[in-house]
Amino acid sequence: MNAKFFLWLVSLDRCWSAERRARHGLPHDPHCKLCDQEFETMDHLLVQCVFSRITWHEILSWCRLPVPLPDANSSFFAWWSALLAASPASPRKGLNSLVALTAWSIWKHRNAALFDDLRPSTDALVHTIKEEARLWSRAGALGLAFIIPIT
Repeated sequence: MNAKFFLWLVSLDRCWSAERRARHGLPHDPHCKLCDQEFETMDHLLVQCVFSRITWHEILSWCRLPVPLPDANSSFFAWWSALLAASPASPRKGLNSLVALTAWSIWKHRNAALFDDLRPSTDALVHTIKEEARLWSRAGALGLAFIIPIT
């Protein structure tokens, strides 16, 4: 439920990224907390950041899904739509669950780096996403059991 709420906030441009804080005249560090290279926008954070693209590559490779990866110019929702359009019909529900989980996990990892001084780690994030995907699958997340490996 938290992941769906998060995606709803992203769609409304209501997440407090550096870009949004700047628009509202609030103090902010403009750099992405995950890569420390670019200005932090939600599109950068979720799909354009090298850290996020590595995460997406690892997760989609783990599921052995032959789908397009985001590139440095992708917008999150445009990429997600293209991802669904390029995938066969049978894994789409599971793919939607996986995208929601991964995006939500990237956001939480960013927040831990920002607020708890966590050192960003793609290995740790990918491990967390895989464990959470297994839990979501056991809890009945639509279609997820069909796309994630058993072990």
